Amino acid sequence: MSVATSHQIQKYYDFHRDKEIVFTKANLKSLRVNPRQIYLKCAGGQWPCIINSSSLQKAKVIIGTSSGVYSLIVNKKEQHISIVYCFYDQNNEPVQFFVTSNVVDIQPYQGSKDLALLTLEFTQRPPDDLILKIGEFLEVNENFKTRKEERIGLNENSMRLLCIPKEESYIFIAGVPRKCIMKDISFGGARVMLVGVPKFLEGKTIDLRLYFTDTNEKVSLIGKILKADSLQGRKDISVVHIQFNQDEIPMSYKFHINSYITSYQKQLIEKQLNNQAAAQRAEQAAATKVAQQKQIADEKEELAAAQKAAMQANIKAMGNAFAAQPSRQVQQAPT
Repeated sequence: MSVATSHQIQKYYDFHRDKEIVFTKANLKSLRVNPRQIYLKCAGGQWPCIINSSSLQKAKVIIGTSSGVYSLIVNKKEQHISIVYCFYDQNNEPVQFFVTSNVVDIQPYQGSKDLALLTLEFTQRPPDDLILKIGEFLEVNENFKTRKEERIGLNENSMRLLCIPKEESYIFIAGVPRKCIMKDISFGGARVMLVGVPKFLEGKTIDLRLYFTDTNEKVSLIGKILKADSLQGRKDISVVHIQFNQDEIPMSYKFHINSYITSYQKQLIEKQLNNQAAAQRAEQAAATKVAQQKQIADEKEELAAAQKAAMQANIKAMGNAFAAQPSRQVQQAPT
């Protein structure tokens, strides 16, 4: 189970709550579901079922019409029932959790008298584990459709985030392995450099091998070389542009590309927010400085005005005092 913040889980729930995943064999494998450990709990008992589809608000399961849970539901449709999901974590340990539900519909499965399709509506928000599993799966598939050609240049930082140990790898052309250096990758393709003449490589079917350190997994990416160019100054080395076969791209590869894209987006958003916060702090500091300078200027002006007023008052007082003194007659000396 991926590590996710409560904000990310809430985002998955808000954006994907009503989107349904059909549990095909490929989807079961991609989601690491243990279908044999999914069952229904009702009236103190539990019965196995086959999960057909699920969203974050409801699920559809297939049960036998001869099972005890079918009789309970048919006889009492308001019966509360819980569906037990089971996934494998990264250590291949089973993770189970319950989701309390109500039965809102019962239909024969594909016209069969022996099987019934139950539609269960969750009575509350499901556990975070289920939100994370289904939300991440839906996000990966949406980004795969809308951002298929968005290239990720391979460098020390991007390889660390992608969990790719090195840019060197192997590419199989006509079943023959060749060493190559990966320059960039995307959901839908890659650009690699290898020894070879461009005109003999274009149109060839290839199998590019990648290794991911976090899951200790090797993936095989089947595709076709759409274009090949000579490396500048080296006619014996080609840079080839590969397009993967869309229906054969491993889900684990999609998860890694999506993880990088969302992590990179998060870093950009955090950087933008930090820049905005820094700009706001600088603006506030500048405004505070201007306000302080204005306050000092105002105080100086007030002090100067007060000093002037005091001086004028002193001058006026001295004038008044002088005017109030009695006049003195000057006596003339005898001749």
